[in-house]
Amino acid sequence: MSLRKILPLLSGLILLTPLIPADNISISQIDSSSLLTSQAIKLYLSVTDSRGSPIEGLTAEMFRVFESADGLNFKEVPGIEGFKTGANIAAGINFLLLLDNSGSMYDTIGGKPTSVQKDMRITHARQATLSFVDSITNPRDSLGLASFNTNYSIHTPPGSKLAKTALLLDEIVKPTKEEAYTELYASLLLAAEQMSGIKGRRVIIVLSDGENFPYFLHTQREHKNFKERIFQHTEPIELCQKEGISVFAVNFGREKDRYLETIALETGGTVFDASNEEQLSEVYQRIRNRILTEHLLTYRATMDPADIQYVKVEYSRDNKKESVTRFYFSSTIFGLPLESLSFLLVIPFLIALVLWWLLTKLRLEKIARRPTLEVLHVEQGSPSTKLFNIRSKKTVISGSEEADLTIAGAPKMKENRATVIFDKKSKSYTVVGEREITVNNKSVKTRKLEPGDVINVGGTTIVFDDKPPR
Repeated sequence: MSLRKILPLLSGLILLTPLIPADNISISQIDSSSLLTSQAIKLYLSVTDSRGSPIEGLTAEMFRVFESADGLNFKEVPGIEGFKTGANIAAGINFLLLLDNSGSMYDTIGGKPTSVQKDMRITHARQATLSFVDSITNPRDSLGLASFNTNYSIHTPPGSKLAKTALLLDEIVKPTKEEAYTELYASLLLAAEQMSGIKGRRVIIVLSDGENFPYFLHTQREHKNFKERIFQHTEPIELCQKEGISVFAVNFGREKDRYLETIALETGGTVFDASNEEQLSEVYQRIRNRILTEHLLTYRATMDPADIQYVKVEYSRDNKKESVTRFYFSSTIFGLPLESLSFLLVIPFLIALVLWWLLTKLRLEKIARRPTLEVLHVEQGSPSTKLFNIRSKKTVISGSEEADLTIAGAPKMKENRATVIFDKKSKSYTVVGEREITVNNKSVKTRKLEPGDVINVGGTTIVFDDKPPR
């Protein structure tokens, strides 16, 4: 073949080379909780092809890790200490579903007002959420549920049992005109605060059908909780980055918040669009599958003195190289690397850790000796306590000040009351309603209680946890 014929072919190959699709790598979460004690940093990595499908068969040799105190000058860490695929299956995933419950969620998918329940966006969201809950079969996973409009409402706290979340979806009801605003950024910040105390892989999945629409900004009246504060989109980003929490966002409608994608990407998540129940269910599954196929990479940090450490991961496969950079908040002591400190200086810290562990253990054992009633949600009014330790054979729940657990300011509680009775012989607890109450969404007048049972008395949702006295 002549050179004249070969040159066009070579030119074509050169032009086509950049068109070969590259793999995508992202750092979904950085866990620096063990930094001070063992200098260990855990990176949750997501590696996908150009279609967004997870890539299988990856090994530690395909990755290199670098750190920098200024984000400019990087040095390679000595080596990777651990690399696991599917680590989230063994350890479990902590989900928090954050659902938009603003006024527009009660319109049709097309944004038109409707009184037909099945046509409302909220109905599609409920059904897709139920499908998502049903798909989670790993007992190590946990699922919290919260909703937002003018207010942020937690229905099931993060770390809760899956069954409890499904039952409490019915608590999400149409808001009043005053409640129909959209405090998106404030709610994401509050959700992140609640997730911050949980260990392991933490994910917030937020569904919203529109823009951040703060109450004070649009009414010029003080918000009952936030007063005149207008939350910025950077606030949930900063907290999620500090705590190592990923936000996955779902735009559910034609209107989109301009910063929601930024929040998701900056925290290690991503954003999806959905317009009906089927698409939303598919999005939920894509999010879950992506997290399940993440790789857990562990390395020993450099511990250079800095408030923020930048970490860069290089990934190579089939002569293609990709990299990604994120940062975490480091925990240096007195501005010095841990390795530069005298071991004697660390001894008091280790002693304090041991004492703290012993005190926590004693406290938890003390609490665990008694059964509890945990108030998850109050339709109206306020409880005398959020967590009530059952100490007597009879525990009365009502709106009266004389009750053991008082729900003050709740009109329905004046007409209704329930009593939890302890049977010494069978060592079991039974709830008895003066009128009809519900246990796990079933109407009853009396019911023997099991751990995790959800009781609803006059619009107040209470969870029973059984730890009978020894």
